[in-house]
Amino acid sequence: MKYYINKKFFLLEKKILKRISTTKNNKLIVKLLVNKLIFLTLKIENILFDHNNLKNPQIIIKKDIEDLYDFICEINKLAKFSKQESVKLQKFSRKKNHKKIFQKLWVNFNLKQFKKERLGRYIKRIKINNIANLIKNKKIVDFGCGHGNFLMSALLFGAKECVGIDYGLDTINYAKMTKQKLFPKNNLNFFNRSVYKSKLKKKYFDFAIQNGVFHHLDDENKAYKEVYRVLKTNGYFWVYTDGGGGLRDFARDLFQKILLKFDNDFVQENIRSIGLSTNKEYHLGDGLSARYRHTSLEDIKKKLAKLGFKFIRQLQGGFPTDFDYPFVSDKHFKAKFGTGDLRLLFKKI
Repeated sequence: MKYYINKKFFLLEKKILKRISTTKNNKLIVKLLVNKLIFLTLKIENILFDHNNLKNPQIIIKKDIEDLYDFICEINKLAKFSKQESVKLQKFSRKKNHKKIFQKLWVNFNLKQFKKERLGRYIKRIKINNIANLIKNKKIVDFGCGHGNFLMSALLFGAKECVGIDYGLDTINYAKMTKQKLFPKNNLNFFNRSVYKSKLKKKYFDFAIQNGVFHHLDDENKAYKEVYRVLKTNGYFWVYTDGGGGLRDFARDLFQKILLKFDNDFVQENIRSIGLSTNKEYHLGDGLSARYRHTSLEDIKKKLAKLGFKFIRQLQGGFPTDFDYPFVSDKHFKAKFGTGDLRLLFKKI
């Protein structure tokens, strides 16, 4: 992955990770550390999403990362004053950790929040990207459907049949419960299955969705091949995958590496204790814990072309916190976001 930021950031990262290796797992120390990273994440987001500020964001954020190093040095000294018990340590496993993280995050929305923040989001994205005609009277499958928000939004545009699969049982149960409350009579089904082996019919669906899921997997190609198998020839495929190469990615990846060895339950509890909105809690919980695989537009196009997908066009998120390169005007875009969010429309050929 090509980065569009100063190499000095990576020297700082090396210093910080070397220092964090000596950090005690005392609850006081870890709590201070988590809260510092939450504050820094929110501060950096404000800097990155201010598209009218012409100042070089690298200068400001580099100072924040330098301050983080000093902060870690200081809190390490506090361990001898604390009698609090230790936080459990964890060994990171992409599949195991992500399954646990997302099951906890997705089910935090109550029905009112779900309708406004989750359904509303995808209703808008379907409209602004002019894909309603690809959904009406069509059979749709969502690989890694989470709590089903994309599929439920598609029903409002006349989808004929919707199927969602996800490996999180708690998530699937939440989706089924929400479906019964909002769309009890619609042809919408959820299954607790792997995206590698969906058990769905070959060449059955008209439209497939992979919305921010496959960049978390150990084997992306295997999952994309399964999408190809169940999609009809000339069927469309919504892909959202993580770009990279900017300050956002550097900071998020660094903060995840800092917290990697500490029990994620403790991290999530601290995020929830601050009193933020459920949506912001979700994004912080995701950003500080879930490991993303970054890519570029050209790389994802080449990857899917080899599997038999044709690139149609780039899509947009449509919200102020989205960073889709063709749709955002910002002098420092590449330094901030690299290749940006990659929301793409493909077609099976």
